[in-house]
Amino acid sequence: MDAVPARARAYVVCVALVALLCLRPLPSVHAPWWAVLLLAGLYAGSELVARSRFVGTCYPVLLAGAFLLPPPAAALVALPGALLSQVPRRPFGLRRVWRAAQLTLAVWAAACVHWRLGGRDAVVEPAFPYALVPAGAAVLAFCLVLTVLDGGILTLADRVPPSRAWRGLFSRSLAPIAVHGLAGLMMAVLWRSPYGPVAALLVLLPMCVAWWAFAQYHRERAAHQATIRALVQAVDIKDGYTR
Repeated sequence: MDAVPARARAYVVCVALVALLCLRPLPSVHAPWWAVLLLAGLYAGSELVARSRFVGTCYPVLLAGAFLLPPPAAALVALPGALLSQVPRRPFGLRRVWRAAQLTLAVWAAACVHWRLGGRDAVVEPAFPYALVPAGAAVLAFCLVLTVLDGGILTLADRVPPSRAWRGLFSRSLAPIAVHGLAGLMMAVLWRSPYGPVAALLVLLPMCVAWWAFAQYHRERAAHQATIRALVQAVDIKDGYTR
């Protein structure tokens, strides 16, 4: 996606326009705007911290928004953080717009599914184990939208054959997103409990510790593999001189 083809740029623009249509009903939505601002700020902060590579993508915040808020308001939670997110290569602006549009659509779809299945009432009561049903369906919708959009951009930007573009995307992402969905559901239930948002935010602490541990593991593993490659290369060079 360094030199982005025109058709891929058009695809990004179309996805961004659809995302804006999802946000269009915002002026008429009755939502606790302080909660929208808090969740959006929390997600944006997590994306800024993620630039240091100590944590991963904070999907629990996005999914908690999908479980707590009407679909347009939930979709808005993803927008500021996605526009501030770290992107690895140029064009930076196009990549940020793509990520913002993709996450906006995914959160909107998850919130719609959760809302239609009565998930809001299940979170408020809370009604377990039924609350797991709309939450699970919302996670599936979230993962499916990300998969469809990712496959499309792989086909158009990286010229991956359609037969391979979507292969394995859904199955690889479902398990980690399901874990994030459980954390998001815990956040939503605690948010609606007498303990309030402060208790909900505490759910993120073990997630951050886990992300940090995984990041440390991957860095150490990469350093170990680089050392082994250097040693193997040195031995090959030495053998070339001694033969």
